[in-house]
Amino acid sequence: MQGLTSLETLHLYSLPVPDMRCIWKGLVLSHLTSLVVRNCKRLTHVCTNVMITSLVQLKVLEISTCEELEQIIAKGNDDEKDQILSGSDLQSSCFSNLCRLEIRGCNKLKSLFPVAMASSLKKLIKLEVRESSQILGVFGQDDHASPINVEKEIVLPDLQELSLEQLPSIVCFSLGCYDFLFPHLETLKVHQCPKLTTKFGTTSNGSMRAQSEVLLIGPDFLPFF
Repeated sequence: MQGLTSLETLHLYSLPVPDMRCIWKGLVLSHLTSLVVRNCKRLTHVCTNVMITSLVQLKVLEISTCEELEQIIAKGNDDEKDQILSGSDLQSSCFSNLCRLEIRGCNKLKSLFPVAMASSLKKLIKLEVRESSQILGVFGQDDHASPINVEKEIVLPDLQELSLEQLPSIVCFSLGCYDFLFPHLETLKVHQCPKLTTKFGTTSNGSMRAQSEVLLIGPDFLPFF
């Protein structure tokens, strides 16, 4: 296991371990830049909070066709049922170098991360969520996060491509009353998301905004749909 600590790229496909719920626990991979997980049928979460704080160099995270995945990050403890890590613990440091995040075919996942974590995704360029039937929001509401630590408008300054496709249960971009601003967004795809209430539109300075509530349309907000 010691030899794995210098890994930069890790791709896991169809792992032949029928009862594996988590990829690993307690292993520090501080050099990892790319993590791709595909077709791991029994996986319920990718990693624990103990591990996630070491992934400071991670730039690419792709997860697809993990049918039992319920959480990306879970709190590591001795209980058989891991619990999700609170957003306030995640806010400052996790995934600060992440550039590409793609989720596809994870039909038990209800959100990707707590909303408090969104403010750390300063370098995210591409965000794609597809074909996941129980996704309610890209970012989940965290009851334990302090309102002081979560801004009501969250900026993803480098995001250029946003795709939300074939998500029949999604109701909003972020669960809770949070607006998102994407000043450099170039591509927006929203397809087959019939319950989505979030309004996407441009501000007066040309930035894209995801509005969490339906507001009266004014001159500084031009809706797309």
